[in-house]
Amino acid sequence: MKSARSSWKVSAENFVEKSGRLTEGSEGGRNRMVDKAEDRQSGYVDRYGSSEEDKEEEGEVEANDDPRWDKIKDRFRGMVDVKAASEKPEFQRWNKQENWGRKTWKEATESTVPKMAGEGIYGVGPVLAALSAHRREFYALYLQEGLDLSNNNRKKKDKKGFEKVLRMAEKIGLSIREASKHDLNMVVDNRPHQGLVLDASPLEMVKIKELDPISKEEGKGSLWVALDEVTDPQNLGAIIRSAYFFGASGVVLCAKNSAPLTGVVSKASAGALELMELRYCKNMMQFLVTSAENGWRVLGGSVSPKAVPLDEVLPGAPTVLVLGSEGTGLRPLVERSCTQLLRIPGNVPLDFSTGGVNDTETAETNSSCSGEEFRSFLAVESLNVSVAAGVLLHHLIGNNYKSECHIGDKPTDALEQDSMADALN
Repeated sequence: MKSARSSWKVSAENFVEKSGRLTEGSEGGRNRMVDKAEDRQSGYVDRYGSSEEDKEEEGEVEANDDPRWDKIKDRFRGMVDVKAASEKPEFQRWNKQENWGRKTWKEATESTVPKMAGEGIYGVGPVLAALSAHRREFYALYLQEGLDLSNNNRKKKDKKGFEKVLRMAEKIGLSIREASKHDLNMVVDNRPHQGLVLDASPLEMVKIKELDPISKEEGKGSLWVALDEVTDPQNLGAIIRSAYFFGASGVVLCAKNSAPLTGVVSKASAGALELMELRYCKNMMQFLVTSAENGWRVLGGSVSPKAVPLDEVLPGAPTVLVLGSEGTGLRPLVERSCTQLLRIPGNVPLDFSTGGVNDTETAETNSSCSGEEFRSFLAVESLNVSVAAGVLLHHLIGNNYKSECHIGDKPTDALEQDSMADALN
């Protein structure tokens, strides 16, 4: 019986003969490796009787695609000039993809987008108000690079605001850094920053449980705005802006389920957030009840049929105006805590039809509710909560200054008429 020659032995000898760089010490290691392969193959022959290597004895040895052969080649990489497994085309493609991923990750980690230590306050008005109020800690001021303040394309108002912001930043020793417009857009989530972003600490509020009892020093027309779970930052900012414009004493927010006082709210309020007195309470119902016991009039904006029309409410008394979220309005317990409910009457016609379709279900619905209730529902639905806040504030405290604001002996109404006539001319 012919001795079976192992393909492992033949392949190893072929590689060794081609290399020609084996020393005497490595020759012994090669023989040991070949003997082990031969013994392993002879055991295979004894078990199964024959092997495929007998057929390859007189011809050329076929290429071995066994993946285990890569391990042998790796052992002899320093002695045999053979391509390693990592040099195969499939491995090279994988390495290219891995290098591309590492490059992308490196670019992402080394991004030029400014990292905010606090939160970003953006826009000329909010930044100027924040620097003027000094309610925050300032870390850095980012200015859009390549911004030319001397050209005529920029508004005169924005130009003056820019110059004032830069002067105030230099006065307090604030670090001024330049960044590209793209990087500033990434910081403010593509909102209009006008080329200015201020890195500042979050705005802190003071906790309040109740309003102090009314004193003679409170004066006529004192008003606080209490917001019950207003979660939209745009609405919150617009309400704060209206409250500041009409001279409200302050704004009280819920500790939970209220929009955070971020740069979005500051921008929506045109910077009034930085100047307005802000308080928060953990229990809105308790705050309203205790404030009412201290002599405050608590008025809640509601769509309920029990609500009194706005024109029937007399302004002037110290008041807490309570407004709810745009979707659900005041919560039932908050509504019960109010001393009086009021609504804004609209001009929606009572003969509002659904397109002239005579449907039995529609007729039953119209008969179940009165025209006044239907009008109240549509009027409130057509008003945004921030718009309703402006209307209510103007009625409750806006008219109080007409009788007080006189220049010379000329009433304010006359001054408004003169200014309007000048504008028309």
